[in-house]
Amino acid sequence: MLTQDCKVVWYGKLKLDTKATPVIFDPVLSPSIKGCIYLYNAERDAIVQYTWNIVQGLLQDVDKAEKTRIKKEYDAKWKAARKKFTKGKEYSFASGSKAAAPTPPPPGDDRSWDATDDDSFELDDLG
Repeated sequence: MLTQDCKVVWYGKLKLDTKATPVIFDPVLSPSIKGCIYLYNAERDAIVQYTWNIVQGLLQDVDKAEKTRIKKEYDAKWKAARKKFTKGKEYSFASGSKAAAPTPPPPGDDRSWDATDDDSFELDDLG
């Protein structure tokens, strides 16, 4: 059974009424909102944020044969959705790190913030 502190990729189903949708839990994707969880939803072909207290009773484990079928059918789609969701940042299972290494700006990039530019900022400027 999936728990909020699961440390491995979990394959299962989200059962609503008579419909069961394959879902994949990726421990690398942790939401910033406490009490939420991200799952790859095969029907939507997307990573979806769920409220843990609501979804936990709807998640079902699958047997080994069903897990193999879900992996074969959806692993490539799940990985593509994860890449899109993380905007292409690579995360490492081995290191345990969830932060991607930052890339330095190209030479001549002058998009840096300068506090002296904010001297004339007023709250009224917000509208």
